[in-house]
Amino acid sequence: MLAACLVVLALAGLQVLIGGTRLAYSLPMYALLGVAGLLALFSLRRSKPAPERICLWASAVFFGYILVRAWFSPVPYLARVDIFSVLGGLVVYLAVAFIFTSAPWRMAILLVLVVVALVQVGIGAIQFRNGDNFMLISFLQRFDYGRRASGFYGCPNHFAGLVEVLGIFCFSVACWSRWPVWAKLLTGYAGLICFAGLALTGSRGGYLSGAASLLAVVVLTLVALRRAGWTIFWRAALGGGVFALLLLGALFFGFKKSDYLSGRAQNVVDTQNVRLDLWKAALAQWKLQPVFGTGSGTYLYYGRHFRTERVQLDPVQVHNDYLHLLAEYGALGGAAFLFFLGAHLGSGWQAYQKLGPRRLALSGRPLSNNLALNIGAFGAVTAYLVHSVFDFNLHIPANVCLLAFVFGIFANPGRDREKETAQNAPPPIYFERLALPLLGLLLLAGALRYTRAEYYAECARVALRDERHLAAMRWAQLAVARDDQNPETFFYLGESRVRRAEALFKNPAAAASFYEAALGPFGRALALAPNDETFLIALGRVYDALGRFPEAEWMFWRARAWDPRSRVTRASYAAHLALWSRADSGGKHPHNELPDKNAPLPETAPVEP
Repeated sequence: MLAACLVVLALAGLQVLIGGTRLAYSLPMYALLGVAGLLALFSLRRSKPAPERICLWASAVFFGYILVRAWFSPVPYLARVDIFSVLGGLVVYLAVAFIFTSAPWRMAILLVLVVVALVQVGIGAIQFRNGDNFMLISFLQRFDYGRRASGFYGCPNHFAGLVEVLGIFCFSVACWSRWPVWAKLLTGYAGLICFAGLALTGSRGGYLSGAASLLAVVVLTLVALRRAGWTIFWRAALGGGVFALLLLGALFFGFKKSDYLSGRAQNVVDTQNVRLDLWKAALAQWKLQPVFGTGSGTYLYYGRHFRTERVQLDPVQVHNDYLHLLAEYGALGGAAFLFFLGAHLGSGWQAYQKLGPRRLALSGRPLSNNLALNIGAFGAVTAYLVHSVFDFNLHIPANVCLLAFVFGIFANPGRDREKETAQNAPPPIYFERLALPLLGLLLLAGALRYTRAEYYAECARVALRDERHLAAMRWAQLAVARDDQNPETFFYLGESRVRRAEALFKNPAAAASFYEAALGPFGRALALAPNDETFLIALGRVYDALGRFPEAEWMFWRARAWDPRSRVTRASYAAHLALWSRADSGGKHPHNELPDKNAPLPETAPVEP
């Protein structure tokens, strides 16, 4: 029970804290998952249904490769996000596969998550009605998406990834569970609210994935009922048809009343969408290292390098989980994913045949809690298989852990009753079960190691955003003292000193001292992430302020060479040229073209890391 409470609290906390997209918010939740994993030590001797061995091996191959490749990635800090996300997802996955094997436990966890989702739908309704960025928790902020609902998440597309999964589980439980009629009606109503929240997100990928998940549940339901006899089949088909018509009617009238939503729905297929450019950049990145990929988090840089003229916002993610995996982890990562997916879908299909058509043909009893979970899991995976073509939900920690819960159901279908478990379960395999507490210990140690540093870094970021330069410097110095591998922290430290220097323009000597003090942090940030043009431009600006124009020229040349199509980079370089021209250095002014790559570096230029 304690482990279940910790898992629920961690999953809900990740959702509430903008999906856990910042380590400062996700690390405390990972620590809770680590403690839940450690509690598995107390269940080693208990008889539980064993998970499918092929699923465990597939998980070990896929996630083991991801962890190893991330560990050897070129920018360790960027890889840290993937490492923690994988470890957290594995703890949830193994907890479901080894501990929460009975349907009541799994359904109780889902029920709590549905309640949290309903609260988020209410917040999303306020966001949609007012067209603002309302957040119930004041220190959380989301990007400006106008009327699109996002709940506690920072992005509506990721919120859609949550409600489409929980909504389809609600429908499956309402159809197949052994719950009383009143409970099933409430659960079905909760599913309708989740899908209403999905509609408010304006996520076109969410619309397609939600429709695909509903179709999967309908097909699996009809196939199972066919074995129960034609009478039951046609009754269910008629009732389901009426429900589908009511749902479609409600959606039609709901979209009809909103010009914004109807416009989004009518423009689901958009051949001019900028995602196509992001996908081309990911394919170009993959061709650089087709077998092993370029490393975790590197699309942040290669997305800039291969961007087109119309992609001017920073392309941090590919907006396609498959291409993202291929670009950063190579063909080996893609093959390991297919092995993982195939093993779990095969295990889930065997469980479906046993719990559904075969059991109905033998007993005629249609209702089963585990069948409800199984069909809901198929609906959830179908939703993500479609949604991952258009978005990056599998890079959002909250949604990663939720889907890990779903795959845990496939790995171990469990049994409806604990008595059956005690009688029929094989002897426990201690070696396999030890994986969960060991991963929990590793996750807990890592979370405790970096939580305070990430907290200080987040405080520095917020202070810098609010133009509190001295506070930003203090927080950044505290963060650097605890973690010297985070380039963003060094950037916050250097940028806060630059802005302090700009505020002291009336005192040139004091301003120059702050500019000089900013060179060290910016240089360290660049050493940790050599291809990040943000740090190159920042160094170029400081060199310009100090009158060291040849060194600034080198920084801007590197930035333009890496990201030639960025308007921000071109504008920064133009400002540098204008400043150098005004300074009248007496030397030859640089041309607008890039320098010869084979030309010798300026004598005062720093050595390239």
